[in-house]
Parts: sequence; C-alpha cells; structure tokens
Amino acid sequence: MKTLSVTVPDHLAECINDYVKAGFFLSEPDVVLAAMSEFVRRNRMDLMERFAREDIEWAIKEAHAAK
Repeated sequence: MKTLSVTVPDHLAECINDYVKAGFFLSEPDVVLAAMSEFVRRNRMDLMERFAREDIEWAIKEAHAAK
C-alpha cells in the first residue's frame, strides 16, 4: 500500500475531524480514503471514456499519416 501526504484547508480539516468525532470514521485517514474511493468510483466511466477517445484520435491520426 502506498502512503500519500495531503494538505487540506483548515475548514476541511475541521469537517473531517467532525466526522471522526461523530463516530462515522475511526480516523482522519479513513475519511480521506473513503472520499477518494467514492471519487474514483463515480468518475471511473468518465476516465475510461476519455482514454477511449484519446485512443481513437490517435488511431485516426496514424491512419491518416500512413496514407
């Protein structure tokens, strides 16, 4: 597992701490991990579509260059 270090604005750190104090999470890193996991889950399809479009654009350019 890779360790990342992030700096967040004070107001966001307070919100994260509030979730931990309320018992929603065991620790601040757990909050950040949950947020990042949800972001990746929600945006996975957009990222895949972007990569597919880039691949298609590359293939079209290669096909035109071969002519």
